[in-house]
Amino acid sequence: MMMLRMFQAQRAASSPIRRWLSALPAHQVVGLPALSPTMSSGVIASWKVSEGGSYAAGDVICEVETDKATVDFEAQDDGIVAKI
Repeated sequence: MMMLRMFQAQRAASSPIRRWLSALPAHQVVGLPALSPTMSSGVIASWKVSEGGSYAAGDVICEVETDKATVDFEAQDDGIVAKI
């Protein structure tokens, strides 16, 4: 259910009208995936890339703190952090 809600929120946030009104360049909102099978929620403990910083696939973007552990969130594709 959590992934479905995140997908619906991403789809609403990336609508053409909202993108057209945004001050940011064309972008894609990246949601927080479940990093373990039992993960129900997570909080970003620290960012490893600052706004405007670029990253490559495999780079650690941030650390996510769950109820059981702190896990690195690795980028799947190359990109630039537009806004945190």
